[in-house]
Amino acid sequence: MATPTNRAISKIPHLQSFLADHPSAMAGWGRKPSGQRAVTLARLLRRPYVLLEDGFLRSVARDAPSLSLLVDDIGCYYDATAPCRMELAIAIGASGEQSAQARALIAAWCAAGLSKYNHAADYAAPLPARYVLVADQCAGDLSVPRGLADASVFPAMLAAALADYPDHQVLVKVHPDVLTHRKRSWLPPAALAHPRVRVIADGCHPVRLIREAAAAYAVTSLIGFEALLHGRPVHCFGMPFYAGWGLTQDRLPAPHRRNPRALEDLVHAAFVAVPRYADPASGARWHAAQAIAHAAGERAALLARLTHAA
Repeated sequence: MATPTNRAISKIPHLQSFLADHPSAMAGWGRKPSGQRAVTLARLLRRPYVLLEDGFLRSVARDAPSLSLLVDDIGCYYDATAPCRMELAIAIGASGEQSAQARALIAAWCAAGLSKYNHAADYAAPLPARYVLVADQCAGDLSVPRGLADASVFPAMLAAALADYPDHQVLVKVHPDVLTHRKRSWLPPAALAHPRVRVIADGCHPVRLIREAAAAYAVTSLIGFEALLHGRPVHCFGMPFYAGWGLTQDRLPAPHRRNPRALEDLVHAAFVAVPRYADPASGARWHAAQAIAHAAGERAALLARLTHAA
């Protein structure tokens, strides 16, 4: 059996199902201390290691068992300073059959209006006729420094969105953990004091905001990845896993390991090659289409309940 390096990992439901391909590995969480322990212990014990992160389809209910985990035996998907399994899979690319599968997954994802978390109601207020979407993040998010960015790029990103689209409003989506887990944003209040800026801070589901935006701006937020799935232009001010492949408008030079690839290559890596899926009830191994179909059904039922309650 795989060996977790902290108690939180050991409590993940169906952990051994997720790690069935790595039965003797030391398992840690990304670039957190447990991830470093996994790497160190693996070297000492001459065992393999895997670094885990939530998959890009985590769950419907916020505290429900994970539908997916990213399982990386090389590095960590958000760490642009070193190779990782995600980067390698994108670079290898998808076969013809895998590209067709990726297009089907994109269609199913977008039709169901899915995101990483799917427990929140859609944004209910009227949207501006023309706007761009700016993704804030939680201060301290490791994906920011590992994505070759820092605090200074967030106000620079907002200023660029205002300058690039002078006849649009700018909607700033605050990360839901700022509301639910008392975390801080990267964007300072002074940067938001502009007549064309509207802050979306109600913890809403992001999909409606993405679908109707003229463009999306992100540092390393997954909103940038989801915007690509919906066919939106994406401006990146860091180097997330989905940047540097010719699919985004990047403010930073790409690592030498990254060269232009198709969206299908990115999606195959992000939804098929790297994550592992499990039935939240039984722990049986699933593939991406099963997990998306499950989440779509759960999301539809949730929206029906919210509509009935209203």
